[in-house]
Amino acid sequence: METIKDPQFGDILDYQRLRAGMMDVLDNVYPTFNLMGSMLEATRHFNNNPSYMTACAASGLAYMMLVAAEEYELAAKLKGKIFTLSWTEEHTGTDLLSVRTKATPCSDDLDEKHFHISGQKWLINNSYHADYHSVIAKVDPEADGPRSLSLFAVPHSSTRNWQRLETHVLRSMVLTKFEIDGPGTLIGQVGRGLEILQRMALPSKYHCAYMGVKMVDDSLPAAIEHLSSKHIFGDNPIRFSNVFRQLYNLTLQAAHINFTFFRALAFSDSPFLQFHGIMLKSWLLLKCNDILSQNLLVTGSKGFLKESNIGGNAIDSFVYPVFDGHYTLNTLLTYKHMRRYLRATELGDLGARMRVLRENAYVPLEGKQILNSSRATRHPPFFDYADYINQCAPPIALDAATLISASEGIMDAIHARGVTNEPEYRYKIGMLVHNLEALLSAVELWKATANDHYLNAIIMQYNDVGKLINRIISEGDLAVDFIEPLRQLPLPKPDDPRRFLLGLLDVKAQIGQA
Repeated sequence: METIKDPQFGDILDYQRLRAGMMDVLDNVYPTFNLMGSMLEATRHFNNNPSYMTACAASGLAYMMLVAAEEYELAAKLKGKIFTLSWTEEHTGTDLLSVRTKATPCSDDLDEKHFHISGQKWLINNSYHADYHSVIAKVDPEADGPRSLSLFAVPHSSTRNWQRLETHVLRSMVLTKFEIDGPGTLIGQVGRGLEILQRMALPSKYHCAYMGVKMVDDSLPAAIEHLSSKHIFGDNPIRFSNVFRQLYNLTLQAAHINFTFFRALAFSDSPFLQFHGIMLKSWLLLKCNDILSQNLLVTGSKGFLKESNIGGNAIDSFVYPVFDGHYTLNTLLTYKHMRRYLRATELGDLGARMRVLRENAYVPLEGKQILNSSRATRHPPFFDYADYINQCAPPIALDAATLISASEGIMDAIHARGVTNEPEYRYKIGMLVHNLEALLSAVELWKATANDHYLNAIIMQYNDVGKLINRIISEGDLAVDFIEPLRQLPLPKPDDPRRFLLGLLDVKAQIGQA
């Protein structure tokens, strides 16, 4: 999409165009809430351009604070405005409990909503062009507990001294640091800022993951088209076995992450909201980085041209999981689920899950995800992992019970060593949970589509789980047996490789045919 020449900031995105599309996007946030609908509307307006989509998402998520706090009158009044997520400060990054921005009430009234906000925010998207800022501040600067944070809507007129911060990625966005010194309106209640953020953050993880998925959706077909039309040694490179093998493996992985994302959306109005959202923000986004980087290598020099989205997406995609280590934070949050995940005894209802996936996975539905409290989503209803995979009955030598046994062995070994609370092992166990769930997703991809070409996606994910288990065992010198890899099924030999691969990428159509 086109950028404009700004006299102060140079080549930037067109914020008037962004503003024009925000009302349609936010119509899916308030008065009804349609998580997928808001993302699809953003795609319609901004064609999945990473800079525009990121700016749109930042503004939309900041606006969501009004809905999450049930400030409906203000939400109706400010819908369509550009907002910022003005939370981070240079000295603290994502450690919000350490922010120094101060909020002083304008009277002694216990119900006072008007405050004077003073402080500095850093690395904030949209900040110079925004109408309002969603600001985290402290009424008591000395407090540092969960109830120390409050949330405010601060108008642009209360900000000053903007300084653009140049970045390596998404270069047409305007990220700045700036000062706040002026009035702001309390959102919700004093001391409830973190609670509102947590309520808002659950669905927001899906928005971030959506951009990674769309980058893959845009880039991989472009690589397939290029390698189907280019000529080397008198033939199209896609017909060379080594090139086709790489594209085939990438296509299966891309189909898998696409399905995993929309699978999570299908169950997002359930207690799985937080569990799947955390997985999307860590495992899925890192997987997108991996696929896009490999795709650039396979495509070759074409990917480096400015008009190609292949190289640009590979570079820009790193902003989504890496910003202040969000992927690490989200993975650490998963650690606490491991024992329940491994030892669940309830039996999964295969028929019910297949109905949800086949009917709802790619359909924008209204829900109340924004109002789901984190308390209600802390204990998702896990079911017997190995039994469910056995119910799906993929026709390959997949022994899920062996993975469960090895994972239990790792948990027992690190417990006996007294290192269960060390960040290294909490992170590794969180990654293991995500990879196990990704394997479950791959099995459901095959089952929902009834397409045996996706069996290799299961095998590749099984081997990823095995590699992670083996790495944990090896690096920790743990007394647990290693996992043997599975062999992939023979490489297909389609008459039309281009059509075959593009067909595998279209998971929505594959489910429709099933």
